[in-house]
Amino acid sequence: MNVSAVPARSAFCAPAAPATVRRRRRRSTAVGVLCVVAVVAAACSSSGGPSQASSSTTATSAPSSSPSKTLITTMDVSGKGRILVNNQGQVLYSFTKNGAAVACSAACLQVWPAVTLPPGVTTPTGSAGVGTLGTTTANDVTQVTVNGQPLYTYAGDPAPGVADGNNIVSFGGTWKVVKAS
Repeated sequence: MNVSAVPARSAFCAPAAPATVRRRRRRSTAVGVLCVVAVVAAACSSSGGPSQASSSTTATSAPSSSPSKTLITTMDVSGKGRILVNNQGQVLYSFTKNGAAVACSAACLQVWPAVTLPPGVTTPTGSAGVGTLGTTTANDVTQVTVNGQPLYTYAGDPAPGVADGNNIVSFGGTWKVVKAS
């Protein structure tokens, strides 16, 4: 065999070991996902500081006088049962510690966006089995509540009906899907 016919490889051109390539891909994927979540969350966040406790709460029993479609409905989700979702199918979560609602800070709201009313709508509406809908106001944002608990979605849920945020412990509390009543 003629050794001179085989080109020599420099140390800079040598392929990385398979384990190294996998680590780089994983690291690149994780960094990419974090960047996307940060950009989406920043675009959705309107709060500049930590969230304060609710300044007012309003329960709703009558339908909205503003024209709107149902804001909150229910869905059967595998392994979770019948739970609450918004009108786009995103799973809704409550944020509690020892059974009491926890305030979600600005950093928290980037990952766990608050469920708010669409422009022009003053009263949340829900389908059968949703519970008592209302609103609460904090930092000049009107947030939808069910049975007095503020509602959130999770930026990490990849698709409608997916509840990847269930039982996550972060930002000083535990995130739980909201069960239908």
